[in-house]
Amino acid sequence: MTKKKPARRPRPSIGVNPLDVLLPRDETPRAAPRAPRPAAPTPRQGRPAKVKVTVLLPPDLADAARAAVVALAGPPERLTLARLAENAVRRELERLQKAHTGGKPFPRVTAPLVGGRPIGS
Repeated sequence: MTKKKPARRPRPSIGVNPLDVLLPRDETPRAAPRAPRPAAPTPRQGRPAKVKVTVLLPPDLADAARAAVVALAGPPERLTLARLAENAVRRELERLQKAHTGGKPFPRVTAPLVGGRPIGS
């Protein structure tokens, strides 16, 4: 025969919350919670908006970039991976523009890039 556990009795209470003395309850209705922040971050004052670009790099190049960022993250460089990539892309675009368009910007592209294997591979 198994013993039946006795029912739990509620614990006695002092009847009041001792924290009410320190933090009295405010019976007035609270203000509505703030609206959630917008999903897309807004650009900071004076800084241009940025877009996310995903690229795949060879592992050795990615490791070297991470190592440089870690080594130069503090003052005076305060280097980030985003800044390293942005500076590198800007320098390469300037080089390509000088070599192919006389230093003028390439024509603006409005259509999405076509994926797949590179031409001639």
